[in-house]
Amino acid sequence: MTNSLSTALLDPATRPQVVDALVQLAETEVAAKKGLSGTVVKTAFAGAKKAGEGILRKAANALLPGVARALDPHYDAAAGQPFGAYLSAPARSGQVADELLAVADAKAASVQGNPLGKVYGTVRKGAKGHVEAALPALGSTLERFVR
Repeated sequence: MTNSLSTALLDPATRPQVVDALVQLAETEVAAKKGLSGTVVKTAFAGAKKAGEGILRKAANALLPGVARALDPHYDAAAGQPFGAYLSAPARSGQVADELLAVADAKAASVQGNPLGKVYGTVRKGAKGHVEAALPALGSTLERFVR
């Protein structure tokens, strides 16, 4: 049995499937967005996809180690509870979103001038609410890979 979320997600035999699942999750979450903020997110997402072949997969792969490490303590604390429900509980969803955005912010800082960094900058201001809304699906997506 794997002892940590990050060990399971970053295992070379599992990581490609995790990355694929995260890209699919992003596609699903973005497609479900509504309203003006949803239009902004959809436009930015489409722009990111046009920036280069496989850019979303590359971004998911690059972010995965930081995301996995940020979520390790939460996975441990969930102690067998459904991970998505644990992450999205009102008492912790804001903190978890902030931790995940810190990972993305650090990565975005290293790609300034890159089209993906520019797209990230356009949606960052309102990102916390979108991340919080995606936590149930993120938790259940990642939990599938832990044995």
